Amino acid sequence: MTKEKPVEHEKKTVTIYINGTAKQVQKEQLSYEDIVLLAFSVPPGGENLQVTVQYSRGHSSKPKGTLVEGQSVEIKEGMEFDVTATNRS
Repeated sequence: MTKEKPVEHEKKTVTIYINGTAKQVQKEQLSYEDIVLLAFSVPPGGENLQVTVQYSRGHSSKPKGTLVEGQSVEIKEGMEFDVTATNRS
């Protein structure tokens, strides 16, 4: 009798849009930090810097909203993110 290997679930690739640019991701959830890294090849820095992450076209339970550090969101095909870096004064 041979042992069968456990079935590994293949991760599904979905297309999301960050600041209008298509990005392919294989995660079911993305954190605030993941999205900022996808938005900026070199993440902006600075003492008074604030990065705002807003999303739309999400799942029906929460189709749009805002993420802050430490939060995550469930990803859906075609979801849109607007990521903006601003200086606080």
